[in-house]
Parts: sequence; C-alpha cells; structure tokens
Amino acid sequence: MKRLLIVLFLALVPVLCCGQESAADILESRECFQMKNVSYGTYTVYGKIRINKESAETAGMIRIFTDNDRTLSSFSATVTNSAGKVIKKLHRQDLESRALALELADDAFVYYYMPLAPVPYIVEYEYTLTYKRGVPAFPSYFPVIEENVRLVKGEYSVEVPSGTKIQHAGTVDPEVKKEDSKDIYVWRFNDYQGFSDEDLMPPVREIVPHVSASPVSFMFSKVEGKQGSWEDIGLWLYDLQKDTRDLTEQDKVKIREMTSGCKNTFDKVKILYEYLRKTTRYVSIQLGIGGYKPFQASTVARTGFGDCKGLSNYMKAMLEVAGVESDYFILNTNRADLDKGYSSVGSMNHAMLAVPLKDGGVMQGDTLWVECTNPVLPLGYRHDDVAGHQVLLVKNSGGDFIRCPKYEDSVSRLENKVRLFVWSTGDATVNVCQKAYLDFVESRLRLYDLDEKKKSESVARNIVVTSNNPKIISIKDNFQDYPVKGRGFVPEMITDYSVECRKYAESNGDRLFIPMTPLRRGVNWQRGTRKNDIYIEIGSTYLDSIEINVPINYEPESLPKSVNMDCAFASFSSDIKTEGSKVIVVLKTVFKAGRYPKESYSDYKTAVRKFNSMCTSRIVFKRKG
Repeated sequence: MKRLLIVLFLALVPVLCCGQESAADILESRECFQMKNVSYGTYTVYGKIRINKESAETAGMIRIFTDNDRTLSSFSATVTNSAGKVIKKLHRQDLESRALALELADDAFVYYYMPLAPVPYIVEYEYTLTYKRGVPAFPSYFPVIEENVRLVKGEYSVEVPSGTKIQHAGTVDPEVKKEDSKDIYVWRFNDYQGFSDEDLMPPVREIVPHVSASPVSFMFSKVEGKQGSWEDIGLWLYDLQKDTRDLTEQDKVKIREMTSGCKNTFDKVKILYEYLRKTTRYVSIQLGIGGYKPFQASTVARTGFGDCKGLSNYMKAMLEVAGVESDYFILNTNRADLDKGYSSVGSMNHAMLAVPLKDGGVMQGDTLWVECTNPVLPLGYRHDDVAGHQVLLVKNSGGDFIRCPKYEDSVSRLENKVRLFVWSTGDATVNVCQKAYLDFVESRLRLYDLDEKKKSESVARNIVVTSNNPKIISIKDNFQDYPVKGRGFVPEMITDYSVECRKYAESNGDRLFIPMTPLRRGVNWQRGTRKNDIYIEIGSTYLDSIEINVPINYEPESLPKSVNMDCAFASFSSDIKTEGSKVIVVLKTVFKAGRYPKESYSDYKTAVRKFNSMCTSRIVFKRKG
C-alpha cells in the first residue's frame, strides 16, 4: 500500500547535501511535559527557527492540535527579519483553525499559521497545552522532520511526580534527576546537521533525533490503564471494547441470512467482507478515547462510516454473529519492528482483524489478515503495511505479540510482455500483456472503478511516445483463488491493452531506427555524494519481454549489446537477439531487500547509467536487397 515503484522512468534524482547551507536552522527547540498527576499535565513548546531558503518555509509553520482532552492555554509568536526588525507579532486570535473531523465530531482542531516573509527571517513561538483528562503517552519529540534542516540546540524534558514509573525510547539517553517532589528526565540534542532525502534510504525515524516516552500507569478520558508490557496493553484495549459489538437484532438476522448457505469460515468472511465494502466507508477519527476505543458496531452499521478501529470492530461483530472467531489486532504500518523494551499504546497507528481458519483442507491452519478499511483488496492478501510487521493481538488473556508472515521477495514482481509492430512509415502498434503480482496489484485496483476511456488513458501513460486509440482488451485477476491455494495465494492482475503510435520509429530512406522498448523503462539514480545507507524493505523484480516485428522486406542491421551488471543490492540484465526477421529483447531488474553501506552506491550508479543508456538505445533495421 505504500510501495514506491523504483523502476518507472528515466530520471535524475536531485539530492540536497548537508555540506551546503541548510535550508532552515532550528536555533532552539524546547519541549517540556509537566505531569501533575495521572489525569492532569501541561505541555510547553518553544521554538526559534531561521528560514534561509523559500523551499523550507514549511519548517517554520506553527501547528497545534487540540481536542476535548487537551486545550490551548497560551500562545505567542513573532516573525523578525535578518536585521532583527519585527515583521509581525502573533497572538492566539491570529491563528487559523480547522476541525479535524468535519461533520463527524466537533472536539478536535488544528491551529496553524504559515509565516511568509523575505528570506532569511526568524520565527519564534511559544505555547502551552493543558491536558485535563489523562495522558496515555507524552507527546513524541521530533524536532527535525524535513530535509536539509539543521538543529542547533534541542531539549526535551518530562517531569513526573516522584516515584512515577515511565518508559522511553529514543536516539539518546536522558539525564535523570530528582527535585523536590518530582522526577525530571531531560534529553539534549546539539548540532544535528540535518538529513538529505534520497531514494532507497532508511526510514527517517532512524536518522533524526527523537524521543518517545509514556507513563507505565496512566489514565485517559477517565479510563485507567497499564502499559508496562504488551500484555497489559492488550488487556486494556480488550476492556475498552466491551459492549461495543452491539448490533441490533435486525442486523443479526440479516447477517445470519447472508451466511446461512456458507460451507466454511472463508465463505462467511468473504460474504461479510463484500458487504462491508458495499455499505461502509473509511473516515479517520482519532478523538479522545476514540483514538483507542472503537465506535459502537451499531453506530457504524447505522452511519456507514468508521475508522480502522470502528470498521474492524464492526466486522468482528458481524463475524461473531456468523459464528466465526477473529482477533482484533493493532500495529504500526510505518515500522515492521517496534522499539525494543518500549510498550506503549502510542506506538501503534492501525487496527485490523486476524481470522484463524480451522475448517480443514488447503486453508487448514492458515490465518486471514483482513484489512477492513480497504475491502477492495483481495481477501487473503497481506498488504505491505502489515506483511512482516509485528502486531498485537487483543485477547481476553492480554496482548499476544506476534509477527504477520511476509512474502518471499521473489513473489513481488511486475512483468510486461510486449509485441511491437512497426510499419515502414514509422508508425507502430503496441500490444501489452502486463502481469502485476502482490503489492504491485494495489496501484492497479482503481482501474476497475474507471470508465473505459479513463482506463485506456491510464495504461497508455506507460508508453514512451504519444499514443492514439488506447484500448483495454481485458482485465483479469485471481482474487477469488484463495480457497484453492490457501496460504500460497498471491494476488495477480493481468491487463491486456493496445495502443497505436504515430512516428514511433524514425524512417530514413532504407532504414528504420526503432526505440528498443515502447514502455517507460529505466532506474532512478542520483548525482552527488550519497549521504544515507541504502535500505530496501521489500525486494522486487521487473521483467519486460519485447518482440519487435517489422515489414517483411526489412532485416536487423545493428543491435545494442546485451548487458549483465550486479551491485550489492541490485542486478540489471538485458538479452537481445534475433529470431528470423524479429528481434527479441528481455530486460530484467532485481532489487534485493536489505540494508547496505552507502559506499556501495557508486557501483549501483555505474550499473544504472549503463542500463538506462541501453534501455534508450535504438535498433536499426535496413531494407533488404
């Protein structure tokens, strides 16, 4: 669901180097949370930021989030120019505000202000939020979230009543001291030079300074809880869900009728999954205790919307009525591995369902990982926001921390079989059979919802030259094959299409100069010195097989040389040969999952340049006789 398609088009990726002048400097950043008791605390934030370049103006943007559990108590800010002259003084009434869940709730707002002035200028602000209904987690500290921003001085502190146990994780350890009746934890960060945003880089969280912290015992919206372990969190969440699966008798009767003819668990899940798709829509709602407790199932059934918690809980309620056991679970979609030794409800950002299959046959012992917020996904498919991730099953015995199985890298691939017919005029017809597997399927699912014209236009964008009369011949998938293949199921989507291209080839007397591939083909690479190590979360394969046909009175005269190149984390190859009057081209690119030192990027860059040059080369055909 979040895959970045690496091999898309020929491009140079610009990279900002930290040796250059930073786009913005955080001259000072201070954040302090003072916890008075389990239900009350204040959070004071101070920032002083110099904007050096217009490209970094968002680094000076002020954003403040409030809801029924936290209110804005004070705010002030000034914007000054390079000479120290005050351009604008800001007070609370100068902030813009917007509801975060328009028409769904009225207790969550973001207050914001975007300073705009001739660079360089300085934004200085301070505000305080009052937490009045409990604190399940202290605000995370991420002073740098944008590229080419330097942190000169940063400090994060947490003050708690003496003896209060907290847990924390971050890039540095805190200084701990006792003062009167409180314990004080202080994290300091000085002279962080910033990061460069690069392709194939590790997650930003692993690069920037940050701190996450939370109390072991807490209260939130008048609900007490413990999070000293994942088992504790599972129990707390399980208790929050009590009495939320309150479907009406009318709903229950309908569910039993829909599933009465089902032969096994999978069939029941399939019918209810389709019903969920047709009758609900996803809306993100993270308000107060609603950030952890799902909406009532009856509310979701009545309104037709819910967030990940509400929709998963609603699906679980329907499955219970149908006699199907399922486990509600939470995870972090952005991180496969969580911080060791740090168990906090604030570490997770998504909820789903796991349905164990116990009916025998090919599905016996398998688990369905059900994404309730996007039920257009094939049932039985573990999308890349969950595959390989640690997840917490919420059970009455507590949290059960497991890992969702991932797929082999070799399964993730995109294949194009192309037949290219070139006429003596240089015009061409291109027929493509594209096979997408696993997470490559996700970006193509929207084709089903487009009209025929937009479908055709969508696939035609993959052709390198202007094309006419794009036409979808067929779209096929195997989304219903899970009962046949069980845990070996891999989503597959096959799209057949054709396009006509005017002047695809250059005609020069007795010769045709034909681009070797009509598809957008090439690999991204960057100029300059690599700043980050290379990180590839999911390996992938791209394979193009191209058959070039020309008029019978032409024959190949000149072919590009085949290449075969490897680096630590990728390989590139081409095989170009003749079969009678045809030319057959096979292009293959493989990216290998893993983490690699930045020094290996130079070999990659060398290989990519050669491969890209070969991809853009032309094959020369001459007229016979």
